[in-house]
Amino acid sequence: MKKSSFGITLLTLVLTTSLIGCSNGGEAKSAGNKEGKQKPVDINIGTMTYGESPSSDLESVQQLNEKLNVKLSIDFYPINSYKEKLNALLASKSLPDVILIEDINDPAFSTAIEQGAFWDLTPFLQDYPNLAGYPENAIENIKFKGKSYGIPRVRPLDGHESLIIRQDWLDKVGLKAPTTMDELYKVLEAFTKNDPDGNGKNDTFGMVQASVSPYMMTMFGAGTAWKETAEGGLEPYWLTAEAREALEFWSKAYGDGLITPDLPVMKPSQVKEMMIQGKAGISFGNINEAFIFGQELQKMKPEAELKAYEIPAATDGKKYNEQAYGYYGLFLVSKKVSEDKLKKILEVYNETATEEGYNLVTYGIKDKDYTVSEDGSIVQTDEGKKKAYGTATTAQWISGYFNKYQRAEGPGMPAEVRNYNRQLVDTISASSIKNPAAGLPTTEVWMEKGGDWQKKFVDMYTNVVIRKASMEDWDKFISGLKADASFQQHLKETSDSYKALASK
Repeated sequence: MKKSSFGITLLTLVLTTSLIGCSNGGEAKSAGNKEGKQKPVDINIGTMTYGESPSSDLESVQQLNEKLNVKLSIDFYPINSYKEKLNALLASKSLPDVILIEDINDPAFSTAIEQGAFWDLTPFLQDYPNLAGYPENAIENIKFKGKSYGIPRVRPLDGHESLIIRQDWLDKVGLKAPTTMDELYKVLEAFTKNDPDGNGKNDTFGMVQASVSPYMMTMFGAGTAWKETAEGGLEPYWLTAEAREALEFWSKAYGDGLITPDLPVMKPSQVKEMMIQGKAGISFGNINEAFIFGQELQKMKPEAELKAYEIPAATDGKKYNEQAYGYYGLFLVSKKVSEDKLKKILEVYNETATEEGYNLVTYGIKDKDYTVSEDGSIVQTDEGKKKAYGTATTAQWISGYFNKYQRAEGPGMPAEVRNYNRQLVDTISASSIKNPAAGLPTTEVWMEKGGDWQKKFVDMYTNVVIRKASMEDWDKFISGLKADASFQQHLKETSDSYKALASK
């Protein structure tokens, strides 16, 4: 079963980690070990990589081996074929000791959990302070039937939803950063029609966007995927009046030429290109992308400035920031390993859940594979890069440490920018809203028909925004869902699960 997540199109990444050991409770002695030292626990880890496959002989791994009395052997599988590899391992019943998956309610793995294939970590996590100290949301969102079967791969809760705006364009057109939807529309118009780049040509757009983002509905108060009803149940944000209001706003903006016309087919990389090339003045993005994109933009336009701002208030005067889930994937531990070995596995993950442990695995040996600049930024050395250290490679087998400001920081970022970004995260955190259905198992009906409903929703919403469909078409689509007995059964069961959880 998959976790309920209406309207959010996520790039699905399935990550694995395996720890295969040969400890019999730590009593065996290493053959020929004259000092009587306990034999290291062999831990074979299988995971994915976005880039080059690093070696298991890295000095960072050897340091962990020595410190924790383990022997780590890590197999990295390319991300493009990782899903197939994972399915093959599952089908052959040759899964490693620890495996990282995206969703605890993935049907194949939820079935395996019910069949007793993985350890219930609930009684153990409290003994590992770095893991137990992860955000409550991250821990709660990965529970399966109220129990912790996994270690969350932690991510920040806030900082992923902000408006990245050309500050120099705001100054040029004489406007301030928008704080209301009406002000946002005026900025979009000015960036499109008032020659903000001063080249005398009509060649700029107010906003660049890759597909229809869920933020475009959330910011109007439609809810974060789901919204609580007056009766204490849940309804998907598709059905809300606020979603319809958002559609009208964005459809009008698109029709007035304020958004890049190829929105439906634009890729995220093209959004970055449009901002760097000075073709658009606003995009949604992580807070730190204002600085990251800005550095490249200033290579061509030294006077240009990108700055991150909080999304504007909805028409009711409130700001609705979408809170993230606090994790991206989770590690499951095979029940084939002994309890002693399970504890050794948790010891490894507890060690790498600190900033020091994370940096060791991710970047290597300090002052050799990476350095830390005066502003606290990580700078990889050429030697570290050659060894394939990095967040896309060596960091993929650990759960990491929680840094609430991760999406506000970046290498080489000046202190004043970093401080501003952190304050923005704090501001957003004060009003961010979690998905109330996070952590709830979805229904059998959704497993059967949800893919079709989801596709129809995305297609309809996109077509209304780009004016290939009308608001009347949208109303008919919503009426059809409300008349669909299967859809209503899904909503009832989800609401019942929510109410049952709330009553505990």
